[in-house]
Amino acid sequence: MVLLEKAKDLGRELRSTEAFQELERTNGQFKEDEAAQQLVQEVQEAQQALQFSQQSGVQPSEEQVNAFNQKKENLNTNITVRSLMKAQETFNKMMEEVNEAISEGMKGEENIEE
Repeated sequence: MVLLEKAKDLGRELRSTEAFQELERTNGQFKEDEAAQQLVQEVQEAQQALQFSQQSGVQPSEEQVNAFNQKKENLNTNITVRSLMKAQETFNKMMEEVNEAISEGMKGEENIEE
């Protein structure tokens, strides 16, 4: 089917973009950085604990909230995590633009910017 071939071509084009390459590079760095992975895990665990408390109808303690905020701050100051988040944001923005262009094409609009 021609449509699937064009989709594969689009995938190859996306893979060759600077945004995708940067995302791959920073993701690789993250996978090698055990400290960054530990920080992410700690934030996720603290967030789950807060959500569990709230879902159980129990107001999280000030200590729990402060601990979560501190872990989040530690995460946000980690250079590996920050680089990965920036690369993800850039790639996601590019994908939004691609999706908008596809939507415009489906509407039959001819003013698609390249």
